[in-house]
Amino acid sequence: MPAPTTLWFALALLALLAALSARVLTALALTAYLLAGVIASSLVMRSYLGVPLTIADLVFFFGNPIDDLQLFRNYPLLGAGFVALLLGAAAIVVAGVKRERPRLPSIGWRAGAFAVAALALTLALSAPAAHERPATAAATAAGLPDDWDAWTAFEDMRRIEKAGTGAALLDAFFANRGMKATLPPRRANTRFAGEVAAAADGVGGASSERPRGDAGTTIGDTAGRAATDAARPDLLMILAESVFDPRLIAKCMLPGCTIPMFGTASAGTRSQQGPLVVHTAGGGTWLTEFSFVSGFDWRTFGRGGAYAPVSIAPRLQRSLPRYLQSIGYRTVAVTATGGDFLRARSAYRQYGFEEFYAAQELGFSDDWLGVHDAEVYDKALSALTRRADPRPVFLYVLTIRNHGPHGGHEATIPAALQAEKKAYDSPLADYLGRLHDSSTEMAEFQKRWLASPRPRVIGWFGDHQPDLTQWFLETPADVAAARLPPNVTPNERRYVTWYQLAANFGPADARTGMGALDIAYLGPELLRFAQLPLDATSVVALDVAQKCAGRLLGCADRDLVGEFISWRIHELGAVSP
Repeated sequence: MPAPTTLWFALALLALLAALSARVLTALALTAYLLAGVIASSLVMRSYLGVPLTIADLVFFFGNPIDDLQLFRNYPLLGAGFVALLLGAAAIVVAGVKRERPRLPSIGWRAGAFAVAALALTLALSAPAAHERPATAAATAAGLPDDWDAWTAFEDMRRIEKAGTGAALLDAFFANRGMKATLPPRRANTRFAGEVAAAADGVGGASSERPRGDAGTTIGDTAGRAATDAARPDLLMILAESVFDPRLIAKCMLPGCTIPMFGTASAGTRSQQGPLVVHTAGGGTWLTEFSFVSGFDWRTFGRGGAYAPVSIAPRLQRSLPRYLQSIGYRTVAVTATGGDFLRARSAYRQYGFEEFYAAQELGFSDDWLGVHDAEVYDKALSALTRRADPRPVFLYVLTIRNHGPHGGHEATIPAALQAEKKAYDSPLADYLGRLHDSSTEMAEFQKRWLASPRPRVIGWFGDHQPDLTQWFLETPADVAAARLPPNVTPNERRYVTWYQLAANFGPADARTGMGALDIAYLGPELLRFAQLPLDATSVVALDVAQKCAGRLLGCADRDLVGEFISWRIHELGAVSP
């Protein structure tokens, strides 16, 4: 049974169409068609991004149509589907005008539109389920999830993601109409009130403590560490678009499924790597990016968190780039995509990047498939030369070539992968071909970056699995059990990617973790690996990560994570009200 909000909106839509057309059957047919279109669009969106369509998505999409419609250039089937949906609605209107005589009195187009719009607004505002969610206490008493608590917001989002019926998809569409991000409530601080919390003194507050290494030595005090601030290492982090280990797919056993970049880094370096848990699947790069720079899971902020670059970035007071800037780093971001999607230019500035170079400034092609990772690396390095700056650099780079859609590019599938093409069909073979190119180019760039006489760190991480994994990881039985991290459930299979860090200082060592690390902890892990001083947030985050086996909202100790999130937001002021 649809929720009251859905019923109210459906009735309001029917009344509006009936008043405008004066034809009852035509209004009924068009209403049914549009609701069916919402369900179909939700299924498509969930296949790409893991979440169904909502009114807030439409508001945001059509708020900047010139930039957002470029999506259809990269996904022509989506554009064709959108046009087909519009043509179908037009066909119903034309058929209704020709075949059904007016059944309602004519009151004029403008008067009718005004009257029914007023009616629709009244219905929407008066509908009980259309109001904001009740206060936490009331929601708890009623057994309802509530966006004011990080855990219930997370669980609510998971329910929306798993909506299995047409009615549930319509409920999700009509019930989520805003992009406002909500904050979880303040919790009593019983765990973080000691010396570490007192170490925070503004954005750049650094703790005098350092976490202990595996052998009991203090991280940062090894013989190879940078001894002075002037010798702090240059940091380069690469968001590797749509990268994950294809061996996670049980049936992917042919040689082409083994990708060298999921092995150790350049020989003779100090490195660590392992599985990574992200908070989106099939798309949503901006969500993984947000988690990396902020240390938060976007679902902590309710449905509005899905628009993090718009809804949370302007309120973000503490972030990895800001902290690095506070201890003397130059912060630079380079992306192979346009700088306007999801207001990227302002978001990067709010995240703490002093310089931002997008496709427009660097001359990248609009044909993402043609923009090899090596080209992005070259232009990222050239961007650094645009300004003379003696400070160590934090360079953040986004690649694009592994972005979907996959398949339909037969010429890009190398001859060496013809057996994979025959066994797995074109989409996966196409993806494997691009991924092998990325692996080769990454290895070459690692050597190039780490060959500098300066201390340097290079890292990369996959932002999400490509959308094609929905067909290859459809059930838990489709997962290669040996490749699934022990701290990840089979139902989280589509959220597993990979990360790697490598440095040209310190004793040569290569470590591969078995358990997955939550993307929210990757920033503090980078600071620790780079042997930099840790701020209070990073010290606590690394402690929580250890106690939670690398998980954040998937941690078994919900109270610990709840207090950690509350402490960061309400006591450290990481996100403003």
